Amino acid sequence: MVKWVAIAFCLLILPPAYGQDTNRKIVLNLDQCIKKAVEVSPEIGESRYDEEVYKSKKLQADSAVYPQIEVLAIAGPSLEAKREYISPSINTSVATTVNGIFGSAGVTLIQPVYTFGKISSYREAASSGIKVAKAGVDKKTSDIVLRTKELYYSLLLAKDMRNLVLEVKDELVESIKKAEKQIEIGSPWADEVNLFKLRAFLGEVDKNLNEAEKGITLAKDAIVTSIGLPRGTDFDTAEPSLTPEIRIPEELNNYLKNAVELRPEFIQLKEGLNARNALVGVEKSNYYPHLFVGLKASIAGATNRDKVDNPYIYDNFNHSYGAVFIGLKWSIDFGITEGRVKEARAEYHKLIEKKKFADEAIPFQVRKAYLDMEEAKKNIVETEKAYKNARKWLVAAVANFDMGIGDAKEVADAAMAYVQMKANNLRSIYNHRMSFANLLYATGMDIQEIK
Repeated sequence: MVKWVAIAFCLLILPPAYGQDTNRKIVLNLDQCIKKAVEVSPEIGESRYDEEVYKSKKLQADSAVYPQIEVLAIAGPSLEAKREYISPSINTSVATTVNGIFGSAGVTLIQPVYTFGKISSYREAASSGIKVAKAGVDKKTSDIVLRTKELYYSLLLAKDMRNLVLEVKDELVESIKKAEKQIEIGSPWADEVNLFKLRAFLGEVDKNLNEAEKGITLAKDAIVTSIGLPRGTDFDTAEPSLTPEIRIPEELNNYLKNAVELRPEFIQLKEGLNARNALVGVEKSNYYPHLFVGLKASIAGATNRDKVDNPYIYDNFNHSYGAVFIGLKWSIDFGITEGRVKEARAEYHKLIEKKKFADEAIPFQVRKAYLDMEEAKKNIVETEKAYKNARKWLVAAVANFDMGIGDAKEVADAAMAYVQMKANNLRSIYNHRMSFANLLYATGMDIQEIK
């Protein structure tokens, strides 16, 4: 009747929620359920952190154009040193006395000048990565919207199925009571065999009723969990029953166009290709040298050392100097850079192939959802005719049985036909709602509706 296995799976993967009042009854419509499901979904929360990761990468890439400054400061014990110790006639062993302390500080500043596109490529890749991550959030949101619709419509369908079974059960119970009364008063057309047939069919009806009740319970639990309410919350839908989609669909070509513009996967592929192409540029920049300018300065002093102002003598413990410079950094390897470039190009072409698949698969998904919706719309009309005629058959069969000119099997057959035809009508309505939901999902329009 409904894919309860899928609903049970949703129950397993969704986390429980706590700390809310479960005593009062919660009645929500579909839009409210979708809003709450999107708000509490850990899957969407996880995707948002992917966006933060790429924003951090973008910050790193943007900051690479600024100078990199390194400061090093140290202190420690100092060997004694006097000016006169410079004379070769002085015994240098006297300079091994440690009777002071020293301190030094050095700063190195490196400012990139030209990197043959490495920094700009990193920035472009990070910018596209942010857009990919944002589209990923939309993709997860779209998944949650579709799943919530499926659960909500499944609950309405289960409730309608229960009402259908109860309707038929009432007819059977009344017929059984009349048959029992006829046997009790010794009516000439009373037949115990007919009574046994009706009771047997009633058992089958009760079985279907139990299945419908289980379906309602599972669907409610799945919705309650998905929207962040505690398990066991008394929840119900604002709509009393399932009804066909009232919105008039647009032309198929409009949906195909919207899919290309709005579908998160297309956005991910487009920006992903930009990012992959930029990363190819990053690896190719390693073929060339990186130019930079810099500044290096250092100062040091000790309590027990004389400062010597001689450019040919450098004292690690007592000095001061500064210099600006221009530099070139060039890493030369034998095949490593080429291998990285080829790897980056392979990743780029992998994404191109994935885009080719999406260019065919997503329009097919749109067309299928559109045709499913058209089929379901027609089936609603045909199954409505069928179940109305089956209902007339059931009424006539019950009337004949009550008058003693009908058979219990006729009542059972009419009841079975009515249940099947009415159930088919309800499933057609469910398929109509779900096919429209799938159409919005396939085109990315469901995200636009909730923004």
